[in-house]
Amino acid sequence: MACPVYLFTGFLDSGKTTLIKDTLNDPGFMEGTDRTLIITFEEGEEEYDSAFLEEHNAFHEHFDNIDDLTPERMRELDTVYHPNQVMLEYNGTEPVRELFLSNMPNFWPVVQILTTVDATTFELYINAMRSLMFEQLRWSDTIIVNRCTEDTNGGMLRGNIKAINRRAQIFYEGAFGAQVKMKSGILPFDINQEVLDIKDDDYGLWYMDAVENPERYDGKKAILRGMYAENIPGYKQTFIMGRRAMVCCEQDTSLCGITVTGVKIWEMKLGDWIEVEGTLKAIPIEDGMAKTVVLYATKATRYTPPADPYVYFS
Repeated sequence: MACPVYLFTGFLDSGKTTLIKDTLNDPGFMEGTDRTLIITFEEGEEEYDSAFLEEHNAFHEHFDNIDDLTPERMRELDTVYHPNQVMLEYNGTEPVRELFLSNMPNFWPVVQILTTVDATTFELYINAMRSLMFEQLRWSDTIIVNRCTEDTNGGMLRGNIKAINRRAQIFYEGAFGAQVKMKSGILPFDINQEVLDIKDDDYGLWYMDAVENPERYDGKKAILRGMYAENIPGYKQTFIMGRRAMVCCEQDTSLCGITVTGVKIWEMKLGDWIEVEGTLKAIPIEDGMAKTVVLYATKATRYTPPADPYVYFS
């Protein structure tokens, strides 16, 4: 049976070891897992002491050189430890090589790449060592930006990270994993502008914010782009427009859709991509206990589908 490998990247002292320890302390993540092999290529301030390893039935191997971890050596480690999962803590000064990822054996597949980023040093690093930051972030599935404060520039962080890796999920944490709300926020658009022009890459964040805070968008003029996804039985000028979010793969998706009204839907067909301009309104649902956002359209035109049609929520 294949043993999943979780690859942790990030600069030295950016929080990789702490993240691995927090993961091992999470009962939900560890359910059904009883043997973990941790492989490291550098040693930071945080360490894996024997008491922690024993408590979590974990085993630690250290290599000075990434090239020493060959498929043959992985087979030996798999035979010795019989792990249910492997957590591989990469060297922060080494780029994550595509060759390294492609050479991982079938019995040790990389299932997730997580990268830790220190918010207090990010701007310095991205300006002085952008190429190295690029290599740290380019393959990541999840990026955890830690040590954020309310004064942290969320827009600067997100903009630079998304320029390198647009598909990665980004999470923002305060010191010691605490929740934090940044003054600048992380919405990629100015909600106070006269017309909200929601770009392709920003639809996911806008959608989630509109679902959670519909009244924030009540009366706002907006331009949205998406797919003619569903008809609404009995309505001749109203349809559901949206984008699909991958749950786990391209065969498993969910629709992030919004109701659009005031459109000649008989001139369109399911699957068409459309740009719609109009006014957003927060409409009561569920006996008035909650609200949802509806777009009252004044203009609708066909739109060229984006290269990547899926929704990302960061």
